[in-house]
Amino acid sequence: MNDTVRTRPDGSARPLSGRYDTALLDLDGVVYAGGQAIAHAVDSLAAARRGGMHLAYVTNNALRTPQAVAAHLTELGVPAEATDVVTSAQAVARLIADQVPAGARVLVIGGEGLRVALRERGLEPVESAEDDPAAVAQGYGGPELPWGRLAEASYAVARGVPWYASNTDLTIPSARGIAPGNGAAVEAVRIATGRAPQVAGKPLPPMHRETILRTGARHPLVVGDRLDTDIEG
Repeated sequence: MNDTVRTRPDGSARPLSGRYDTALLDLDGVVYAGGQAIAHAVDSLAAARRGGMHLAYVTNNALRTPQAVAAHLTELGVPAEATDVVTSAQAVARLIADQVPAGARVLVIGGEGLRVALRERGLEPVESAEDDPAAVAQGYGGPELPWGRLAEASYAVARGVPWYASNTDLTIPSARGIAPGNGAAVEAVRIATGRAPQVAGKPLPPMHRETILRTGARHPLVVGDRLDTDIEG
């Protein structure tokens, strides 16, 4: 075998916080799970920060606003500002804003994080397929998302309204185990309509674009727990 072929990750003579300017950290399953900090995460992030690394939190979960995420991180002992948080809701809102007229109505299937991100891009969130939306935006709505919201998305998508998903993670970690993620809800609409959405979240380019625009990272290190989103991206 050629000795130059890499068969395993190399070590580093320098701390990673000195080799990379920014850590792009996933949240669910990396920093916390079910709202509680992952073992050793708080101390490890503090050490990286002391080493000069900027910490950015990049999540496919579109449910919460960056302000809410930053407040939660701070409560866990990881000081953070809203500007340190990048969500798939922000990525999908930019994707939609690039393709529909300014001020357009967007049918929201998801939580407050998605509504806030759409408003940030000058779009108007609406709740019904009868509100003449120019697009459908679907993001994780939490365990209490009513089944009727998926029906509302299906009505609009079946009529030909462009459909966008914040991400398609089939599962999401919780304190009690693995739960259905936004991708599972997206599948329900896909099955009902026979259509497929444009997707913004990891591992796809819109999320990377949003992350670089918001963090200014030049030599980033991705830290994640999923091969199909964080690492593939």
